[in-house]
Amino acid sequence: MDKILAKAIIDLKVPRFGPNQKNKGDSPSCRFEPRHLLSSPDTLRYVGQRLADVVTTRCEGLAIVGMATSGIAWTALASSYSGMPMLYIRKALESGVSENLLEGIHPPEGPLVLVDDLIFDGNSKRLAISNLRELGYKVSDVVVIIDRQLQRVEDGPPIEKAFNLKLHALITMSEIVDYMLARQEITADQLNALVADYNRYERWTVPTFARIG
Repeated sequence: MDKILAKAIIDLKVPRFGPNQKNKGDSPSCRFEPRHLLSSPDTLRYVGQRLADVVTTRCEGLAIVGMATSGIAWTALASSYSGMPMLYIRKALESGVSENLLEGIHPPEGPLVLVDDLIFDGNSKRLAISNLRELGYKVSDVVVIIDRQLQRVEDGPPIEKAFNLKLHALITMSEIVDYMLARQEITADQLNALVADYNRYERWTVPTFARIG
């Protein structure tokens, strides 16, 4: 576990407990605000350096692609610290703004590394990877700061298998909850609600705290 990152996530109040509509019916008891990490200069430097280390030592790509919107900031940091070229991909074409889904100087060859702050159920990553494939690019790796470990069996194979790539996370939900338990930052009611959230669907990866039986 990266305790420095775990501490920043808790201190900057990234997890928020209570009913919310943002998660579209999945994990309704807990909402994450990963953009809070952008407000701490120390965290920006630390996470940027960690992302740079991952993309240069554990990934096969020759350029890194940020996912709009906050993924762009993290990719810029990773590019600055790693020296790898950066692009970013829009969620959709914006009429009157740009005719390009992928912005930046396109690399002549080689796979790409997709970077974002968080992976929830993986569906936004599926769309981005599919769009990059349609543009003729292979994605070798996906790098995120936080893996919520919510990929559902009903949505098809996990993105790693669906697209034959590697998924790298600086920290997982299981590690975050372990840290919260150690610091007494989560109540019994909050934990029980979170366990229920994770058991609403069949998951490809079930965090340790959510395993029943």
